Amino acid sequence: MSDTFETGYQTPGVTTTRSSTENTYVGRRVTGMNNSVLAAGRGVFLDDISPPDTRTLAILRSPHASASITQIDTSTARSLPGVELIITGEDTVEHSLKIGPTGAFEFLTVKQSDRYPLAVDSVRYVGEPVVAIVAKDARVAARAIDVIEVKYLVRTPVVSVHEALAPNAPLVESGWNDNLMVDWEFERGSINLNAVGEIQGTTSAPLTSHGRLECGRIVPTSLEPRGTIAQWDRWTRSLTVWASTQSPHVLKTQLGGVLGLDDSRIRVIQPNVGGAFGGKIPIFPEDILTAWAAIWLGCTVKFVEERHEALPAAGHSRHIACEYGVSFNDDGIIESLDVQLEANLGAPQTFAGYLMAIVTAGCIPGSYDIPNVHVHLRGAVTNLGPWQAYRGYGKEAATYFLERIIDEVSNISGISGADVRRRNFITSDQFPYQLPCGWIMDSGDYHGTLDHVLNLIGNETFEERRMKAANAGRVIGLGIAHELTPEGSSRPGSLMGGTDSTTVRISPRGFTTVLTGVTSPGGGNETGLAQIVADALGTDIDHIMVVQGDTLSCPHGNGNYSSRSVTIGGTSARLAASDCRVKLDTVAARLLEVSESSLTFSRGLISSYETSRTTTIAEVSAEIYRNPHGPLMEGIEPNLESTRSFKMKNVHHQPDRTGLYNQYPTWSFGAAACVVEVDPATGGVEILDFAFVHDCGEVINPTLAEAQLHGAVMQGVGAALYEEYRYDDHGNPACPSLREYTIPSAREWFPITLGHCSTPSPFTEGGVKGVGESGISAPSPAIAAAIEDALAGYAPERDVRLTTVPFTPARVWSAFESENT
Repeated sequence: MSDTFETGYQTPGVTTTRSSTENTYVGRRVTGMNNSVLAAGRGVFLDDISPPDTRTLAILRSPHASASITQIDTSTARSLPGVELIITGEDTVEHSLKIGPTGAFEFLTVKQSDRYPLAVDSVRYVGEPVVAIVAKDARVAARAIDVIEVKYLVRTPVVSVHEALAPNAPLVESGWNDNLMVDWEFERGSINLNAVGEIQGTTSAPLTSHGRLECGRIVPTSLEPRGTIAQWDRWTRSLTVWASTQSPHVLKTQLGGVLGLDDSRIRVIQPNVGGAFGGKIPIFPEDILTAWAAIWLGCTVKFVEERHEALPAAGHSRHIACEYGVSFNDDGIIESLDVQLEANLGAPQTFAGYLMAIVTAGCIPGSYDIPNVHVHLRGAVTNLGPWQAYRGYGKEAATYFLERIIDEVSNISGISGADVRRRNFITSDQFPYQLPCGWIMDSGDYHGTLDHVLNLIGNETFEERRMKAANAGRVIGLGIAHELTPEGSSRPGSLMGGTDSTTVRISPRGFTTVLTGVTSPGGGNETGLAQIVADALGTDIDHIMVVQGDTLSCPHGNGNYSSRSVTIGGTSARLAASDCRVKLDTVAARLLEVSESSLTFSRGLISSYETSRTTTIAEVSAEIYRNPHGPLMEGIEPNLESTRSFKMKNVHHQPDRTGLYNQYPTWSFGAAACVVEVDPATGGVEILDFAFVHDCGEVINPTLAEAQLHGAVMQGVGAALYEEYRYDDHGNPACPSLREYTIPSAREWFPITLGHCSTPSPFTEGGVKGVGESGISAPSPAIAAAIEDALAGYAPERDVRLTTVPFTPARVWSAFESENT
């Protein structure tokens, strides 16, 4: 496979400069550009914005998982003073306020249908929007919600994949013939199955194992819930929208299509965002309702989500199970892997959350070179809350399944988990490597990250540590895991096709403004972009301002998702800056009367080894703007501004022509190791030490990368030990607040030791890869292995196996006690 692809990277359309740059910023720990503003509490978030005479939009939501709507009585609500508009599902149908299916796949067909922002005729999950109220303030809106009477004919809900796919199951979507939304099957090689469909051993791989693994349902819980403000100007017939979103340009295009507005009449502004993690990728029902209400009333309308609304309705992820069979030999080398995936997708909504299940399937067998692989994914719609993008985006489920299977191979073969991984890893010389699904991995050194993390955690001396702990009456264990994190998702036929644009503008005084289609939900990518532009221009980073999140001023871009900001947005920024640098080179050389190749730029100062004279970017900029017809500007286009767009290599959307399909251009990876203490009497687990070694190619800013990893690891630990959005058998949420849906806080913090390896991508500028989703996948399997290791050391006669995440005290205790002989 490595001979199939051209990997020598050259940025398409790059303008080559002849001068050099000293005192560069890329690779340095530059302080975040917005840190002081946010730390001082001077950031402006959506709820801080309150234009005069703003109305409030509130939502009446379904209390039932499945029911027909027989009547909606809004008469009392309409009579309340201050109520200005009531919207029902019938209104959205009458005005054709719907989102149609988007995106396409070359390898499978997904069942989809139009989505309306309010329930029409029936409700499909608890929390589904049923009626929207617009009132003069929040108090009146809440009172109006209370007096609306909705009569329901409650139906039997479908809450599990088993129920959804049973013959004659009740339909979640009335227009469908069954509840199967996604059905994708692929294989490489040949799997040897017995009469009941279980994997069989062979002469070369006589050992086998079968089992079931499950991931619990997770909710994105950013500090700031979602929110939208829409303002209609009837004189200019233009719509201004402020939104706590990840993708302003995408939201603008979607709103224009739904509302029937000219895109040029819509402006979307992203203020500071208090976290997103995928949970604010548009479009949401409330976005549509808020904008349409503003147009209908000719005023400003504001919606701010409450936490009790967000938990059941803002989107879930990871509710997926894996039935597996694996065959391997006495050395722990895997010959065959059979994986059957069942995804509980909940009820479809306006965002295509089901895509996460496809990513889970596509990432198998991950970091491992297994010759025979069969994967079958079935994703069913149910009467639970809808799926919405969340950090990890299906990769974390694939990691959990694969790493638990690897640990099972280790347990049966007697080969250490580290050695089983080493013996099955894809080796560095096999890249680019094509997975069984067809996706193409760019580069990797998986052995390097594993060896590094084992060193950081103290693997060689751990048994001594275990003995000392045991002598003190403590039970500790060590676990490891490896993760694979494809980034830069580029899906054909969608508004998220893996491109971005940047404008770089240098003023007559030499100050630089960077206007980018990339956005930041609080992760600090504006600083990384500034570092890239500063080096490309040879300017002082303090002379750069980065503007994000305004569709009126920033060029079209896809926003923030899939760890793409630096790899894609950063490259477009470098291209635009390089265009400006070429003009600076030429004019500076003429000004100093030297050759361009003799010039050196150092944070705004320009010197040459051919003369003792110097100049500055400010002086050269002044010459370009003030004397466009002068001798130094002969043959040069005036001004210092360039807009450039970029699309990544290693994205393949023309399988009929090339035989290739790939939607993930870069593949970061990492290894985790942790030490935990377990209380066998209660099942309580405490993390004592955690080490993570990541590889995202060349790092633009180590501080930003480490901050991303700290947050991702803690989110991964939350999923491993605390977080699970549960329902009862009737589809009623068991987690109405953050009291029941527990997330880790500062009290659960523990030391995290980070390491970095660098395996540059051959497909990107500078070899960079994404880091935004790294670190969230490996904690769950590493913690599971550590818990099992601790209990094995405490009671070796018990074969404790953890299969369902999160590993709550009740689950750990139950697993331990069930093996009590």
